[in-house]
Amino acid sequence: MRRGPKIKEEVLEIAKLRKYNMKLYKFYIMFGYDMLFYYVIKVLYFSQVKNISDASIVSLSTIYALTSILFLIISTAINTKIGNKRTLILGNFINIISIIIFITGNGFEQILIGQILNAIAFSMKNISFGPILSESIPKTKNKGEIFSKIDGNAFSKFCIFSAIATVLAGFLYDINYNIPMYLCLTCAIIATILSTRFKEIEKNKKGKTNSREHLIKYINELKTGFIFTIKSGRIKALLLSLGFIFAIITLFSTYQMTLLKNIGVSAGIIGLISMLQTILKGQGGKFANKYNEKYKNKSLTSMSLVIAIIFITMGIISTINIDFKIKVLIITVLSVVLSLVEGLYNILYKKYLNNFTNTKILPTIYSVDNIYCNFERVIIYSIGSFVLTIFSVNYGFIIMGVLFIIIALILQLYMKSRVGLTVEEYKKEDLKYFEK
Repeated sequence: MRRGPKIKEEVLEIAKLRKYNMKLYKFYIMFGYDMLFYYVIKVLYFSQVKNISDASIVSLSTIYALTSILFLIISTAINTKIGNKRTLILGNFINIISIIIFITGNGFEQILIGQILNAIAFSMKNISFGPILSESIPKTKNKGEIFSKIDGNAFSKFCIFSAIATVLAGFLYDINYNIPMYLCLTCAIIATILSTRFKEIEKNKKGKTNSREHLIKYINELKTGFIFTIKSGRIKALLLSLGFIFAIITLFSTYQMTLLKNIGVSAGIIGLISMLQTILKGQGGKFANKYNEKYKNKSLTSMSLVIAIIFITMGIISTINIDFKIKVLIITVLSVVLSLVEGLYNILYKKYLNNFTNTKILPTIYSVDNIYCNFERVIIYSIGSFVLTIFSVNYGFIIMGVLFIIIALILQLYMKSRVGLTVEEYKKEDLKYFEK
């Protein structure tokens, strides 16, 4: 008779913990999803304050991507050993250390250490906060919808907060270059404190054995994903094309900031341009389905070509002698167009990966996609860094743009017989995980 009330109390307590975590998650994402006050002044800060060359700044991003690939399985091993909450706390703590190194470090070598730690931190953070929310949502038929609603709401608030932080960072940098970095550090500390407040819902009762088995299962699933990728021409073509677009979009961000710095645009104006890009990036996603209906299996190629043309145009505009205000205006318009394309990409890449796959293989496909994206990012950034050791960023834009057109056309030829076909036209390997 006594067990009934006790069980009821335990159920009510767990329900309270779930509700608490779901509410806390929204605040954590606002401060901990990404680095606030940082990216808009990153190039300026590293070049003007830390005296790092433009080519070396691009190299730092290459090292970041490479570290993300190498640390993928290690971070998963840590997660299975100590759990999602402790992994999240550890990742946030390492992020604080990396920011402190960015602030206090001098020279490329010390900043490089900070960049490696930053990549490790986000590798751990990114595999932890999602599962914490998932564990906090009761097992119901609508769990996926509830997850998407909470996660989407939290992310939208982060975007608003990030846009405000971006503008402030630019103007505050003009006042004192350290203020945005101290604000970035403050947000990282707040995120760390918030991560310690999450409550554990599903505790590991099997100990080390379960952790080991979970890690082995993850490695085997990753192996299965790679084998499927190798055998499926469709998935291989998609991952190559998606990874290529991801790489050139991220390179544009670094090149763009370098260019704006070199032509004498103030940090405040750079902040306003970045805020405008952030806002319109979300708008681009609204047209994803219409864009895909129009261009079909040429959607990815057309996006690649648009970005490549933007690269070339940016280089030409920055090279020719025209009025400064007109030059900045054209660069802003081109940057906004690229942000709209990025918004399209963010929606379509999920759509393409979800097609002809089921829930069993999909998480593994996303893990493999992450490796492809970062691997291609390493290659593109290495080339981009090398180009800047010989040419200015003005000519770097033109050279990389021409290279991207060539790669985009080669990828289109490769995808032509592998992507955008009817179900009957695909090979057996492509439909292995297809659910009608």
